[in-house]
Amino acid sequence: MKSNGPDEFSIKWPKLDSLIISATAGVILGLILLARGNSLPMHSPNDLSRWATVYSLAERGTYQIDETPWPPTIDRVQLNGHSYSSKPPLLPTLLAGEYLVLKKLSFGKLNFHDTPEAVIRTIVATVNLIPLVIFLILYSRLLNRLAPDPWVHTYAMVTAALGTYLTGFSVTLNNHTIAAFSSFFALYAAFLIWCEGQRKWWLFGLAGFFAAFAAVNELPAVSFLAGLVAGLLWKVPRRTLWALPFALLPIAGHFWTNYRVTGSLEPAYANKAAYDFPGSYWKIDPATGRLVGSRIDPATGQLVIHVSDGIDNQFEPWYLYLFNMLLGHHGIFSLSPIFIFTVFGIALVVGQPGNPLKAYGLLTVLLTTVLLIFYTFFAGQRNYGGMTNGLRWSFWLIPSWLMFLPFGLGWKASQRWFRGMALMFLVVSAASAFYATRNPWTRPWLHQFLYYIGWVKY
Repeated sequence: MKSNGPDEFSIKWPKLDSLIISATAGVILGLILLARGNSLPMHSPNDLSRWATVYSLAERGTYQIDETPWPPTIDRVQLNGHSYSSKPPLLPTLLAGEYLVLKKLSFGKLNFHDTPEAVIRTIVATVNLIPLVIFLILYSRLLNRLAPDPWVHTYAMVTAALGTYLTGFSVTLNNHTIAAFSSFFALYAAFLIWCEGQRKWWLFGLAGFFAAFAAVNELPAVSFLAGLVAGLLWKVPRRTLWALPFALLPIAGHFWTNYRVTGSLEPAYANKAAYDFPGSYWKIDPATGRLVGSRIDPATGQLVIHVSDGIDNQFEPWYLYLFNMLLGHHGIFSLSPIFIFTVFGIALVVGQPGNPLKAYGLLTVLLTTVLLIFYTFFAGQRNYGGMTNGLRWSFWLIPSWLMFLPFGLGWKASQRWFRGMALMFLVVSAASAFYATRNPWTRPWLHQFLYYIGWVKY
């Protein structure tokens, strides 16, 4: 797996990769510039909740979101008589800092009061588009080592650029794309250490920092942080110590900002009582003790706890929920069938004695399995991540799945029927991703279709 220098393929194909990356950057930038919610490029209560914190922190010096210029978001809690976002505060804190820098560099012309659209679009581009481009550049370099076949290389590049939900969610402020790109940056550094024998101290620092940053932006990615650090400690114990102080930086930032909001280390969304206040969308179901959506019945004026037209309260049997997460209306393989090749790729890598990626293949299987088990049995609510395109809390695993995609593609890449099937899978996956760009916080196209024909009632 170790590369001693550029081979014939890496010299022959960089122009095509550059074209793919440039085209993708142009498409995503165009979508960000065109994106619009009800009145601003905010798409739902989810991103509005974060924007409210960014505004309030930068303009008013407080995490309280009582007095933002935008409509109240349902993704909020009430503590000590004040409203706060239910989202972890580290990311909005960082973005508030970016906003103040933009405001200063523009001599005050970029601000939430006079040019809110320009501010929002600029920040979304910096947190989504720039990391996406870096991700694609590094993925191209990774493919130079993993995919010597030109067709496999090109297919994988187009898939990473346009065929996953990282594309669909790049038009909105969210934690999922940030966690996904961070996990890849950590994974790329770990690849150079594990497979290519590089021992530069800063590679360990990058692996630790970005794995931890992925974890603080996506709680299930704590398992990724633990697995990656454990593997590096086993492989290079002394050098891996460099990863620890860098990993502590985002972790410390997470707990420090969280303490400033809640007065404890417990995140706001973990406090059910904080959701129970007059006007709150969320209520505690007395029968189950779970938070569920609510509304006021216009006919009776009474509070109705179970919302019939949403998916916040869907307590389906575990086997049906698991089916829908894999092959149903929110299915990983039904909405993004390109990942079927990832399954074959991992099986091939794990079955090859001496393959240096075997350990990470096993870890990827473990991380994916643990995630599915957690959300099937232990998350407390089977709601598919709420009103959202795709299983958003699994997006941080997409870079890991993409790593093994070329191995699954190379299995039968010389066969015409296989290439035809692969292209169809890519078309479906890209269609799912681009359907999400209209508003990532809506039902996936498959869910919408099944709802339209009456097969599902929520």
